[in-house]
Amino acid sequence: MFVRCVELRDFRNYRRAELGLGPGMVVVHGANGAGKTNLLEGIGLAAVGEAVRARDTEELIRGGEEYGFVGVRFGVREGEVKVEVGLARRGQGRGGSRGRQFKIGGVVKRRAELIGLAPVVYFSADDIGVVRGEPSGRRRLMDLGLCAVSRQYYFHLGRYGKGLEQRNRLLKEVREGRQREAGLEGWDRALARYGARVMVEREEFIGALAAEAREAHGRIAGGGREFGMEYRPSVALASGQRGESGGKKPGELAEEVANHLVEAWRGGREADIAYGATLRGPHRDDVELTLEGQSVRVFASQGEQRTCALAMRMGLAARMREMTGEMPALLLDDVLSELDERHREGVFAAAGGAEQVIITCCDVEDVPEEARRSAEVVEIREGEVERVDKERGER
Repeated sequence: MFVRCVELRDFRNYRRAELGLGPGMVVVHGANGAGKTNLLEGIGLAAVGEAVRARDTEELIRGGEEYGFVGVRFGVREGEVKVEVGLARRGQGRGGSRGRQFKIGGVVKRRAELIGLAPVVYFSADDIGVVRGEPSGRRRLMDLGLCAVSRQYYFHLGRYGKGLEQRNRLLKEVREGRQREAGLEGWDRALARYGARVMVEREEFIGALAAEAREAHGRIAGGGREFGMEYRPSVALASGQRGESGGKKPGELAEEVANHLVEAWRGGREADIAYGATLRGPHRDDVELTLEGQSVRVFASQGEQRTCALAMRMGLAARMREMTGEMPALLLDDVLSELDERHREGVFAAAGGAEQVIITCCDVEDVPEEARRSAEVVEIREGEVERVDKERGER
């Protein structure tokens, strides 16, 4: 899969821009604040319906404007698909995406219909915060990766999130004496049904992703300490076994996990009522990252944390290829700035299987010569796009 064309109107710092691209290596360079990251964010928004850095649609629209637009044409196995995203400061988009409307081939669609359509993997400089930060960042990595390829997971996660909000509201009402505690039993069983599916899918996904990320880390770091990933649910899976289904079918395993969740919530109900919130469950899960068995968050250097973050994204691309049959385009934002020459070469070695790699940097010379030689070069200047003639160095 690769990006054929990007059109931006009143998006971030772009008034109007259009850029046609081909497969292979694309180097996007320019000064800090020129709009390199915004370009990649627009592509990611069209691919998965989610903006990497923005939670609110208003953040995506250029200052002083009421509306914005992103249009991307993707080259896929079946030919070409065009995705358009309309942005509005006010209003409700179809499919529950506030202020956003999605079109595929000119037809309004729900966000869920983007899943698996044009897969991309986005690495940003903020990914190092995923490695060394709070569990919420690593959960988001799991969720975005799975939601990009599995409509089933997207559905289960959405239902769990809505059910969790309702349970938390009920907990507060019980604490205030406006509802009876017995009313929680029915909510727990309904919520556990979706929560168990989320946990089972996460377990399978991380188990496969760990192997791909370990291999990618070896290529980036040139060997060294072995990278590991392990799913850490806040409520232990059924029978205390992680990564072992015991020959059970997914539905049978999910039923066991659901029963386990119900028991955990029943046992912790007093504390949940006191806090007015559900203290355990999939919304509190984590992914443990290690180098030779030691915590990356605690013991790894900043450089090691960066290579681990990269390895997770590269592993995610490989896993998405296995699940969809299509290798995602790689969007690598400011990936080279803190890496030495050996690790920079390792990044391009690990990215070699992608049909297209779009990489941003401040200086084109940061890109290893071999990769730069065949790359398409684009310069961004204050929201303006200029293509560079590699032979003559002209724009």
